[in-house]
Amino acid sequence: MDSSAKSRDSHTAMATYIHSHTARTALKAAGILAAFGLFAFLAQGVFGRVPVQIDGREYLVGVGDSVAEIIAEQPIAAHPGDLLSATDRRVIVAGGGEQVEVRVNGTEARLDERVRPGDTLELIPGVDKVEPTAEETRAIPVPTTIVGKGAVLTMAAPGSAGIERVVVGAVSGDVVASETVLPATPMVLRRVNGGGKKVVALTFDDGPWPTQTAKILDILKTERVPATFFTVGLRVKREPKLAKRIVDEGHAIGNHTYHHIDLTGATPEVLKRELDGESDMVRWMTGATPKWFRPPMGKIDGPAYKAIKAAGLRPVLWTVDPQDWRKGAEAGAIAKSVIAAAKPGSVILLHDGGGDRAQTIKALPWIIHELKKKGYEFVLLDDLPSAPKSSW
Repeated sequence: MDSSAKSRDSHTAMATYIHSHTARTALKAAGILAAFGLFAFLAQGVFGRVPVQIDGREYLVGVGDSVAEIIAEQPIAAHPGDLLSATDRRVIVAGGGEQVEVRVNGTEARLDERVRPGDTLELIPGVDKVEPTAEETRAIPVPTTIVGKGAVLTMAAPGSAGIERVVVGAVSGDVVASETVLPATPMVLRRVNGGGKKVVALTFDDGPWPTQTAKILDILKTERVPATFFTVGLRVKREPKLAKRIVDEGHAIGNHTYHHIDLTGATPEVLKRELDGESDMVRWMTGATPKWFRPPMGKIDGPAYKAIKAAGLRPVLWTVDPQDWRKGAEAGAIAKSVIAAAKPGSVILLHDGGGDRAQTIKALPWIIHELKKKGYEFVLLDDLPSAPKSSW
């Protein structure tokens, strides 16, 4: 083959190669472009955002988002209504009223309904709703009335519970309306005093207290005067030696609850725990068993009275109260108040605990000396003239 023919064959082969390579490259590029287009299409379906109209404004939301997802993700002002009290219309459950209503393209939609591109959403805020009510029949507790001016408490009448019909809020429990079906009658507690014989009883509350109770015991020992100490169970636990000394020196210990709490309105469990806890602590630490009970702050109601009697205790208040516990109380004023108010059968209230009782300690010898001059004898509560016994 001559040189010119070889040259033609070489050019032909090169052209064929270039055409074939170009075709393959074009096909490969077309495949890449097709794959990229498919990915973009899929990405639009999975990750893309599409426009929808919500209350006249355009928002971008995820393709296939549900109504609930859109409401949760977009800064939409529509909110559920609140649940209101049936009495004063205060909010008792935020968002507990009617829920937001959603309309898609003018039709009410479910929360799980999927939104499509171009859909129009309208959100209607929920309205507030008043809680439902229920009617109940309730017992009216026995009220307590205290009459008389003596120290020892006896029951003059037991009283009886009443019945009322009430309408209450089903969620709040507020009383919307009430009607008395049967009125309650009060328990009547009478404060009695034997009187007659010129005797008085000294009593001290809220101890035993470090140093203070000991100083009072020293004075009583010197003056040969007995007294009744209404102790607090927690204090007896902390000062067992002082409690034991009270008993060993011939004085009496009364029950003043374990924690010095207001017993009015207390549950039966609390009443029993406070009364039994104090009596048990006194018995364990001193060997003595309290017979008398003085309610803290002098507060007592029907259930407390019954619990006191069930515990085998006799309730007693006082007839002479110089209020030695007040801040700024001075010994002279304390003593003069007691001496002026004392009468046959008086029960004198003083304190050996609950705070600084230096002025009480200073006034005590004066009180004892002056009352003795007037012919009074100091006795324990057990030795006061017998109070009339109740028939209840």
